[in-house]
Amino acid sequence: MKKLFAAVSSGLLLAFSWPSIGVFPLIFFAFLPLLMLEESSEKRKSVFGYGYLAFFIFNLITTYWVWQATAVGSVVAFLLNSLLMAFAFYVFHKIKKSIKPRLGYLGFIVCWLSFEYLHLHWDLSWPWLTLGNVFANVPSIVQWYEYTGVLGGSLWVLLVNILIFKAWTTESDKQKWISPFLVLVVPVLISFYLGAIKDLIMEKSTHEIVIAQPNVDPYIDKFNVGYDQQLVDFIVLAKTKLTQNTTLLIGPETALQEEIWENKLEATYSVRAFKELQKQFPNLNILVGASTYKMFSHGEQKTTTTRQIRNEHVYYDAYNSAVFIPDSGEVQVYHKTKLVPGAEKTPFPKLLDKLVGIMLDLGGTSGSLGTKNKVHQFEVNEMSIQPLICYESIYGDLQKGNTNLIAIITNDGWWKNTAGYKQHFEYARLRAVEQRRMIVRSANTGISGVISPYGEVIESTNWDEAICITANISLNNETTFYSKFGDYIGRLSVFMAFMLMITSFVKGRLKK
Repeated sequence: MKKLFAAVSSGLLLAFSWPSIGVFPLIFFAFLPLLMLEESSEKRKSVFGYGYLAFFIFNLITTYWVWQATAVGSVVAFLLNSLLMAFAFYVFHKIKKSIKPRLGYLGFIVCWLSFEYLHLHWDLSWPWLTLGNVFANVPSIVQWYEYTGVLGGSLWVLLVNILIFKAWTTESDKQKWISPFLVLVVPVLISFYLGAIKDLIMEKSTHEIVIAQPNVDPYIDKFNVGYDQQLVDFIVLAKTKLTQNTTLLIGPETALQEEIWENKLEATYSVRAFKELQKQFPNLNILVGASTYKMFSHGEQKTTTTRQIRNEHVYYDAYNSAVFIPDSGEVQVYHKTKLVPGAEKTPFPKLLDKLVGIMLDLGGTSGSLGTKNKVHQFEVNEMSIQPLICYESIYGDLQKGNTNLIAIITNDGWWKNTAGYKQHFEYARLRAVEQRRMIVRSANTGISGVISPYGEVIESTNWDEAICITANISLNNETTFYSKFGDYIGRLSVFMAFMLMITSFVKGRLKK
């Protein structure tokens, strides 16, 4: 019964520390019950089983909203993510039983960080519950993410939990609380210092940007109202805020419902309509989401995601795209590269191709979408724009190149009025800190907004409202340490975990 209570307690503490669910300080104590359980357990199955229960509770409470979009996908996410977390905890237990306890707790840190890092880089990637994300609504205490990325936050959480656990279980040492106190407080003080000095060199000139939130119901109107009417409604909404000084108009993911073939971009109804709008506002550049398609010419090399039109020798790729229409020059297209497993791509396609179509499409075309890109950023005047489409905005190291503005376009209406869309917006605040970039965010249904390079929300919209907002922003061209070196904490952790597992295996064999 004590072990069951410990597992449930850890699960609840983890869950109720999460943004839009509870309060973040709980995260610094969340692993204590599990660590106590692990310390008293001899049976490995017991550690794995109770660990799985704790992490299932964590996953269920924090990401319950996935059920709104896909019942099958949510169950898979709950079960698989809990399994991976429990496995990382089990490997730590196995290492700790084979080598010195101090190295064993190092094993807990590097095994967990390895799990989070590797979870960013495989076909079933789902990093929503990376521990460092817990500080998304309090970026003021993690300003050092510009050096470490979100995995630095995970490291902090794990280290504080271990030090508190060791202090709690040590009886004689009167100074036992000094280490956990310092490790808890010093990073906060460093963060406050970085936030206070605000030494970024921002350009003196400002750019007027209009962000549109059309508020089209994805379950009722999105695919039932004609694409031409949706486009007219979008333009009418945008014109309520557009001025002759507006340099950029941003619309959300898949805002354009027209079937857009990339070899005929200039001829599409949507592009022509936007070109007419630009005649009224000559300085206007437009970035908007769309589902686009590329037809392969005869003899052209096909991709692994190529589709065939039934009963015809015609092959094409489908994409979840950001379309950029500059005030002069050719229309450009960026393709989403981080696709939602199941909804936008079939994981492990050689094994699971037959399951294509089971899960609900979350913003584009069902099945495996293409990801190949010729364009990775949009350049116009002084702006170098990094587009991030929906799911991409939870990947901290995705932004590459010398960009000075991040534009997130998304359609969070799939999750309805739940914690999901709130968490998604809060995570963008961490991206701003990591890259020290202004972020402009257009969501079809709440929350659109503007975020400063320090993670401060300058302006935001409400859920379920059709609205446009205007922002005058300055740009920053400095590159952060994290932007240069990416998730080095994760890479180092994988190496260290591998070495500890080899050491554990060898010692285990020698004991036999």
